[in-house]
Amino acid sequence: MPLLIRNTLPYYQRMKPILGVASAVVLAVSLAACSSTAEAKPASSPTATPKPTTYYGETASAIAALIPDCTDVKSLPVAKGGPDLASIGTCVLGGRTVDVYSWANRNAEIGMGSVIQANKEAVTYASGTGWAAFVRRDMTFQWQLTNQADKLLADSFNGSTPAAADLPGELEVAKKVADALGGQVSQYRP
Repeated sequence: MPLLIRNTLPYYQRMKPILGVASAVVLAVSLAACSSTAEAKPASSPTATPKPTTYYGETASAIAALIPDCTDVKSLPVAKGGPDLASIGTCVLGGRTVDVYSWANRNAEIGMGSVIQANKEAVTYASGTGWAAFVRRDMTFQWQLTNQADKLLADSFNGSTPAAADLPGELEVAKKVADALGGQVSQYRP
């Protein structure tokens, strides 16, 4: 019968050499993982700049102030524009005067579209929630929106002719404004 030799060393003493080797392997793997992780870390992707949120009834000069590089921001009176034309603001962008109109509701925006169509002139502008921005040609469009028939009549008697449309300039400004405010560029061609 075979002789059974029993190991009389306690369990932890028998495992000590194995645990030592295992600890060294775990430490080596951990260090290797740390050093390779630092080198393999992907570059962070750029995040898009959030666009300002606009709303119906917002002050037009506040909207104009949100447009980068738009200087000389002012408020203008709405005259007899009624409750649907909330306010008018103006600023200068790239050497062009930009009129920003803010609307009290969606119906006012639709009304603005009717004025544009009635004028039967090509125009490019930017618009978004509660606002529209136009490069100023002269004061005719603004007087139409503010119901100032007396000024329109005076212009017709004076024989003043409107400035020639700068459609490429209007498109350039409309793109900048729409991009800054998260709006869209609209074009009307009769």
